[in-house]
Amino acid sequence: MNWTDCADDGCQIHLSEKQGSGWYPQITRRSRKPSVAHDHDWRQEMEATPGEDWAPEQQPRQRKAPRAHGDLTSGEHCLNDNCKEHRWEKVDAGYYPSQVGEKGELSKNDRMEQRKRKAVRTRREGEGGEKTMETLEEKISELRSQLDRAAQIFVAKDNDLKRLDKEKEKLQQAYNRCKQRIRQIGGMLWKDGV
Repeated sequence: MNWTDCADDGCQIHLSEKQGSGWYPQITRRSRKPSVAHDHDWRQEMEATPGEDWAPEQQPRQRKAPRAHGDLTSGEHCLNDNCKEHRWEKVDAGYYPSQVGEKGELSKNDRMEQRKRKAVRTRREGEGGEKTMETLEEKISELRSQLDRAAQIFVAKDNDLKRLDKEKEKLQQAYNRCKQRIRQIGGMLWKDGV
């Protein structure tokens, strides 16, 4: 029997082929064959209760609910490269599984996603560790030293501004004296008629 004809989801003989394809065949109404045992049960029931309706009441056939793909296979056994359910397991592992047992190469897009996920995972893993506390303390002390340097530069610049303001005042006073002296000289020259 071919695995495509096997409708038993729990069949261990054809399970690997079904998992590999991600498809589980089902019996359709057209493909069902009449059961001899079922016909025999009808006859017994008809004989036991003569005069009643000739068609026995049939219960709808209960089929097991199909199991989800993720319940049947894991990411390392899922051979569908485009499987959305196992995509991240494959990206994290760094390969697509194949039937031969070899490891297929990730697509370009999945390689980029793998790098992004590794970077995020590294940051997340580092958030709760002791290394992170040490790193944070180092960064805090570095920031404090930068603030101290900035404060020293600020004080030095403020002192420079005060010194320049004093020099400006002195120059302004010298300018005013020169201006006044030039007026005096000009007035004297005018008086003398030069």
